[in-house]
Amino acid sequence: MVESNMRRAALPRGGRQRERTRNAILAAGQQLFATRALESVTIDEIVEVADVAKGSFYNHFNGKEGLAQAVLEMVRGDCEFRVFAANRDVSHPPLRLVRAMCVVIRYAMEHPERLQSLLGLSERHTAYNSTFNVGINADLNQGLEDGSFSGMDIEAGVLVVIGLITIAVRHVMAAETEAAPATIAVSLGAALLRSLGVSAADAAATAADAAEAILHSEPAR
Repeated sequence: MVESNMRRAALPRGGRQRERTRNAILAAGQQLFATRALESVTIDEIVEVADVAKGSFYNHFNGKEGLAQAVLEMVRGDCEFRVFAANRDVSHPPLRLVRAMCVVIRYAMEHPERLQSLLGLSERHTAYNSTFNVGINADLNQGLEDGSFSGMDIEAGVLVVIGLITIAVRHVMAAETEAAPATIAVSLGAALLRSLGVSAADAAATAADAAEAILHSEPAR
């Protein structure tokens, strides 16, 4: 935050205004994409929510697709940094994957609008070898090499991981859900590991360890 403030202070007045405009457009896109499909959102709506001139939009983005990509990269980057920080000192692939699930669940509780926009826009990037899935690919490959995982190929494994994390997050965010986020993380985290060939006992223990470490103090919804 200090570094960001210093960077803004170093910008000339016109640069600071340009950055504020871009951030306002990004925030508007994030808000709208959280509840609407990209195709149903208009540029007129985006600039109205951002409170900027339509011409200013095109000074920063070449269209909705460009804005959607920028929002996706911004939110996904934020999530990935948190996953990286949580797993910095963790080498065991099964634990890394379930801790990642728990981090995304916590992120959804702390920043629901951001996560909703990520879920909607990520549906356009489901290819297993997408650059957005590099981390999952790496953990799955390592797990297959060291014997932690078995009985699946990488493409199926990536889709299973993405699918179960998405289900876990949507379930946590659903208004009618009564189970605690940590309980959901343990249940679906164990299911995730079982689908990758981890024994039932190890899957349950690993999921419980991850939930305890990441979700032990649950932020308010």
